[in-house]
Amino acid sequence: MLCRLSIRNYALIDHIEWTVDGGWTVLTGETGSGKSILLGALGLVLGARAEAVEVRGGKCIVEAEFKLTPGARQRLGTLDEGGPCILRRSITTSGRSRAYVNDEPVKLQFLKSLAPLLVDLHGQQDGQRLQSAAGLLHAVDALSTEAQEAAATWREAQARWAEAVRERDALEAAGHLPDADADYLRYQLEELGHIDFEDEGLSNIDQRLDALSHAREIKEALQHVHAVLQNEAGALDRLHDAERALEGVASVHPGAAALLERVRSCRIELDDAAREAEQEGDSVDLDPAALARAEADRDRLQRLFDKHRADSLDALHERMTEMQEQLSSAENRDRKLAEWNARIDALRIELDAAGDRVSQHRSTSAEALCAALQEHLAHLKMPAARLHFEWSPTPSPEAAGPCRPTLLFTANAGLAPQPMTKVASGGERSRVMLALKAALSEHLEVPTLILDEIDAGVSGDVAARMADLMAGIARRAQVITISHLPQVAGRADHHFKVSKTEEDGLTTTQLQSLDAEGRVEELAAMLSGSEIGDAARAQARSLMG
Repeated sequence: MLCRLSIRNYALIDHIEWTVDGGWTVLTGETGSGKSILLGALGLVLGARAEAVEVRGGKCIVEAEFKLTPGARQRLGTLDEGGPCILRRSITTSGRSRAYVNDEPVKLQFLKSLAPLLVDLHGQQDGQRLQSAAGLLHAVDALSTEAQEAAATWREAQARWAEAVRERDALEAAGHLPDADADYLRYQLEELGHIDFEDEGLSNIDQRLDALSHAREIKEALQHVHAVLQNEAGALDRLHDAERALEGVASVHPGAAALLERVRSCRIELDDAAREAEQEGDSVDLDPAALARAEADRDRLQRLFDKHRADSLDALHERMTEMQEQLSSAENRDRKLAEWNARIDALRIELDAAGDRVSQHRSTSAEALCAALQEHLAHLKMPAARLHFEWSPTPSPEAAGPCRPTLLFTANAGLAPQPMTKVASGGERSRVMLALKAALSEHLEVPTLILDEIDAGVSGDVAARMADLMAGIARRAQVITISHLPQVAGRADHHFKVSKTEEDGLTTTQLQSLDAEGRVEELAAMLSGSEIGDAARAQARSLMG
């Protein structure tokens, strides 16, 4: 329930402190006096957008205090302090906005999510709810616990199905590898699979080819070296002779001793070289077949290098790894697509079953709602009114449900119901909307109902009967009504007048609580205009009961 509304520097309002009681409160005043501005300010603390706000004095501040229902306390969570809840919104002339709950900063979206648990606000354009599928579904579900539970089950099933469809579609969008491309990848991988990338001979293929193609020259050169060094009268024999000659004089000539060491060192080094030349020569293989194999290996590698734009075995191996990953990804994609499609089919079966249940319960609830509306409309002097819900399947499963409703209506006997928005007059729409509010007030836990000129388009006895309905709602919830009709205003428990004053060229909206005599004067003015006589006052008193 709304207990207090404080407004500073908003549009025509300089400062208003409004204390609101339970029961039924009515706001009256001339057109343009600022009645709807009050509701606009309240809308700000309930999360409304602030782009078009007219700010005075640099910054406007709106604060609202509410008594909470259990559902609202649950939504507040840790922000609930156990007592009343205070919402505050500040907006600067630059458009900067801040929101608070019990002095704790919150995001605007949180206020929006909290608002439906605090206030049901019917604005002057809210007759559109009668053509809104979401608004109609909300009304139908409100009358039936079974419909609410079935709708919750549907939403969960639809969310699982929709998520699976999104995953499948994302996988499809990633790109499909045609069968021909996949087969070519397999062929290339098979071709590369014959290469032993660990074979050192392949990595040194050019050196192998050089060795094999010059084998005879290499072998002959090494044999010649061995012969020069080891044959009789060769270099080693001559060094032996020199070594023996120096040994004979080394003991008597220091220079000969030093020279002996040098000659002996050369002889040992050349002896090692001779043995190594012999071994290397023996290892050289004069094998034309090995040369042919090496040339074939080299040609095969070069073709693969050219084909895959590689310049080394490492680069070729990296390309093979890329192709393996590409093929594996394609094969996994096809497998996963099949899995997702199977899951989607299973979820669709589950979803269709949930859709059948929610459609059945909603159809039953819609019939009950239409019966309640027709009963209220009969009281509102529309005894022949008939309402009916028409259900149309959605092209694709939506979170709201498998079918969209359209409210069909006729005010006259013998005429088939047609879409409400096409055949109902303004006054008829007002009465249907009020009847809907009355029916829902018996089922919804919304402690405050705000009706902004819901009585537009009616007068006389119909207005009085609408007042009866509002009074009935006020016994179950707090009702705040903006009205131009004395028949409605006279029935309220509390009456406030909204007016404009001008001082020093500045127009300001004022809010005044009316006592009994003040109410009489206001109602009399509403009845007769500017000239208020005793007859108008008497009629005003009769309207107040």
